Amino acid sequence: MKNLFFVLIFVSSFFMTFSCQQTSNDNFTVTFNIKGIDNVWLIMQQRKDGEWIKIDSVELKNGSGVIKGKIDAPEFYYVTLRNSRNFMPLFVEPGNITVSANAQTFSHPKVEGSQAQIVYESFLDKMDEYDQKASALGRKYQEAKKNNDEALAQKISDDYEKMSEEKANAIVDFAMQHSNSVVAPFIMMNYSYLFDLDQLKKVSQALDASVAKSYYANSLSERVKTLENVQIGKHFVDFTLNDPDGNPVSLSSVAGQGNYVLVDFWAAWCRPCRAENPNLVKAYNEYHEKGFDVFGVSFDKDRDKWLKAIDDDHLTWTQVSDLKYWGSEAGKLYGVQSIPHNVLIDPDGIIIGKNLRGEQLNNKLKELYK
Repeated sequence: MKNLFFVLIFVSSFFMTFSCQQTSNDNFTVTFNIKGIDNVWLIMQQRKDGEWIKIDSVELKNGSGVIKGKIDAPEFYYVTLRNSRNFMPLFVEPGNITVSANAQTFSHPKVEGSQAQIVYESFLDKMDEYDQKASALGRKYQEAKKNNDEALAQKISDDYEKMSEEKANAIVDFAMQHSNSVVAPFIMMNYSYLFDLDQLKKVSQALDASVAKSYYANSLSERVKTLENVQIGKHFVDFTLNDPDGNPVSLSSVAGQGNYVLVDFWAAWCRPCRAENPNLVKAYNEYHEKGFDVFGVSFDKDRDKWLKAIDDDHLTWTQVSDLKYWGSEAGKLYGVQSIPHNVLIDPDGIIIGKNLRGEQLNNKLKELYK
């Protein structure tokens, strides 16, 4: 089952101890009224290009505080309270915006004055049905695994994949219906791991001119370009990362050299990756002498844990990493947003397959080496 990788991590010690001062360039005002909260810092931040960006903060007095600033187009912010892991999703746009909540409803505020927020909340309502289904299937899957009922576990996994496809189609439909809102490219990027290239391109090309130059639309356009560069039928994109001994190794040192090569994106901390590794080891041992090779690219950040996983899982093929976690430069080149992920390259360096795992990979190798 696919794991959602887009998870909010808030470092509670991060905050900015200054109050907002209005300037002549300000074009938005957000007034916060949070009942049951007093003398607590409220922090507004963004997640862009894999990095957290500090935007502003205000100390709530009797639950009230104001943040002002200038914005060219609607932007999505994560609003948090100091020493709290809860976050408030908020679209800010030019004008006067009022946010009302209390300690219990902080993650589900009442927002007035933001049209983008209205669109986004209607989207969240639509997704709630799928989230509930996913949770129910997850519980059933764990129960089936606990009872060693592999047949039932596989059926539930298949049901989950089908539900994920339905969810992806529902998101695309919503984005197409709201192509004049920045919410459309925002949700496509937020759930981009669910979509194939055609779905992403469909929404990107349908965006209204009023949002086509927004950060989210540009991000969507860039992702389309990235995936176009590494789609099946294209020549592989080369990169160089260090192996466990610190030596730089290029993908081109093994790919395009007359053998079939599987580029495997994985990590020691990724449970589905570790569960797939025995299948990779089996395939490698069976077909390596016939010309099959694997090139492992780790999304780890802890070198020791990476090396231990290589040893524990008996991964004897080439391994490289820049230890940048989701910031992996190779991952960016290949548009990887969930792992395990792999790309199969033919002897001439042409990409001929993606995400071949378990029996799929075995059947493909049987076909290639028959």
